[in-house]
Amino acid sequence: MSNYRVVCSILIVILILHSSGCSRGEQELRGWLPEFCIFGEHQCPNSRVSFWLYTNQTRDNPVQLDPINPQAELFQPRLPLKILIHGFIGNRNLTPNLEVRDVLLQTQPVNVISVDYGTLVRWPCYFPWSVSNAPIVSECLAQMINNLVSAGIYRRQDIHLIGFSLGAQVAGMVANYVTEPLARITGLDPAGPGFMTQSSLQQKLDRSDADFVDIIHTDPFFFSMLPPMGHADFYPNLDQLNQRGCSYISNWRFFNCNHYRAAVYYAESITSDRGFWAQQCGGWLDFFSQRCNHYSNMPNTQMGYFVSGDASGSYFLSTHEVSPFAKGPLVDITVEVAEK
Repeated sequence: MSNYRVVCSILIVILILHSSGCSRGEQELRGWLPEFCIFGEHQCPNSRVSFWLYTNQTRDNPVQLDPINPQAELFQPRLPLKILIHGFIGNRNLTPNLEVRDVLLQTQPVNVISVDYGTLVRWPCYFPWSVSNAPIVSECLAQMINNLVSAGIYRRQDIHLIGFSLGAQVAGMVANYVTEPLARITGLDPAGPGFMTQSSLQQKLDRSDADFVDIIHTDPFFFSMLPPMGHADFYPNLDQLNQRGCSYISNWRFFNCNHYRAAVYYAESITSDRGFWAQQCGGWLDFFSQRCNHYSNMPNTQMGYFVSGDASGSYFLSTHEVSPFAKGPLVDITVEVAEK
């Protein structure tokens, strides 16, 4: 058995033992994992959580921000702020930064902050380490946001968090620590393991965490979550197990292809002329029961960066197998769903 499979098996057993309350067995198995699996110190500022400012002037040489005393002159004035938050085994140059950051800077009048907490979410240390470290990242990010607002550099209505996987859950928990609710949080396939059974809404992303919360679910049967979490939840290609085109991916990303597609779709939505148009339906139960034709008069809306702030409920759509993935305005999604 490969080392990869051994580690995965140990992590699964740890998760089972933790859920069943078998702490002794859990502690023994943790000893088999590398020493770099750490629980972060619960303090902010934190040396393991950093914030990097990207503007059109600093795109190739980002500036590390002081979360206690962010300097107004570093920001391009009067531009909205997008904060990108990576997930497990990520860093400030990986998803969603890899797909989204340059597209934003090239096409939108924005400032971008990339959060980096990579040493707190190393492979293979997902549970309980990375999951337990997520609230620390949330609190430190909230500290910086509070200081940006109190210094008059930003208004809370101009701040938009975009989190991928575990980073989406980090974004949700920021709401526990900010002095004013944020305008928008986008969850790109929010992480499911470690959060799916979490009963407290304060410990995971939900619609109460910002004025508007939009979610893209691309891997709801494995890495992410199926139930709706935001004001508007989008389910691309829910009529099949894999995202369209993922069955043909042969590189290292195949295992996570469905998961990463959320960031890929979101990045494309920023520049797409067609748009990812989706049909509102009662929910995924109605979708699987092929009852979405009952909602044929319900409104359509675009998934992604330009989603309407009035969007509410669950939306369904299909994509192309290869880029560009967006299919454009809907002709009759109810026929397509019913025929699957």
